[in-house]
Amino acid sequence: MIDQTQSELAKSFLEQSKNAAQQAYGAWEMVMKSQKAMLDSMRGSGAPFALAADQYEKLISYQSQQYKGALDYIDKMITDYQQQLNQRK
Repeated sequence: MIDQTQSELAKSFLEQSKNAAQQAYGAWEMVMKSQKAMLDSMRGSGAPFALAADQYEKLISYQSQQYKGALDYIDKMITDYQQQLNQRK
């Protein structure tokens, strides 16, 4: 019974990790699509182009790291789930 509960928990964590990756990708995609609006907004508020571009690059880098972290977590959850399934055999 404990093995089945652990397997179900591992499967739940795997599903949650997939959802987190989808959200991270969506956030990254939104930043990518809004590049012009973001740069125009920063420039409109008086920021020099170089500063606006630098801030945008930092945001893109952050979002990229978040997405990569989410994918790495999926890999870990897949491994954990597979181990739970193998233990039940």
